[in-house]
Amino acid sequence: MKGRKTSLLKWAAMIELVIGAYNLMTGVMSAYVLITDLDGVMASFADSGVEYSAAILGVSVAITALGGLIMAVAGGIGMVFSSLQGKQKLPIYCGYGLFAFVILSDIIQIATMGAGFSLSMLFPFVLHGFYMWGAVKNKKELDGAVM
Repeated sequence: MKGRKTSLLKWAAMIELVIGAYNLMTGVMSAYVLITDLDGVMASFADSGVEYSAAILGVSVAITALGGLIMAVAGGIGMVFSSLQGKQKLPIYCGYGLFAFVILSDIIQIATMGAGFSLSMLFPFVLHGFYMWGAVKNKKELDGAVM
């Protein structure tokens, strides 16, 4: 009996889906906290010696929630469309979208929050790189199966 081999795209998509769902949940809960207790959050930051405006905090929460949504959708698309003939370009487009969002998110984070470049900013590139590699590899395999 021959075992089925799970593609790299499915593994990377599963990880994208899980991390994306977590980020989406974190963004939604953070938005709830900001909406219900903005003064308390601002006081907590002031007590720690950090000053952020409500707009910057809102942008940060929106980026977290939107990034989680994009990752979850890309993960779902990667899992569903990884084996469908003729739909193999959709995960590649999602991979481009993931890279574009991460670059934009890092630029906004550095510009608005005054953060410098850190090594933790590289993790999404590695994760999305595996997703993109799996999507391209999957497309080649599906295109090769047709011929």
